[in-house]
Amino acid sequence: MCAREEMRRAREQLRSARRALCQAPSSPANCRLWKQQQAQFCTQVADVNVKVDRLNVIVPTLYQQIARFDIAKEQQTIVDEQAASPPAHEQQHTAAAAANNSSVTLTDVLRELKALFAART
Repeated sequence: MCAREEMRRAREQLRSARRALCQAPSSPANCRLWKQQQAQFCTQVADVNVKVDRLNVIVPTLYQQIARFDIAKEQQTIVDEQAASPPAHEQQHTAAAAANNSSVTLTDVLRELKALFAART
């Protein structure tokens, strides 16, 4: 299997673990699970980096070599992605609130004005 494919799978596993534990694991049990997931991710990235090193020894030129993956940077990227997007339950709450919102919008006002002036002519 390709090193990039293995990294994609490792990233996806860490993302799904982060999603399962919510945005910021606050309970001691969740923190422990998050640390375990991070340790597993570190092991996976280290294995991928070994494969990258082996490949880089084989390829003849520098431009054909693959850069090693930075564990801390990869983890921070996943945490930042998770922090940037609100959790699914918040998205559902926002959508439900918007659907149940009884406030008047500009579109509603314009539609009523159009109907009012259309009735006069």
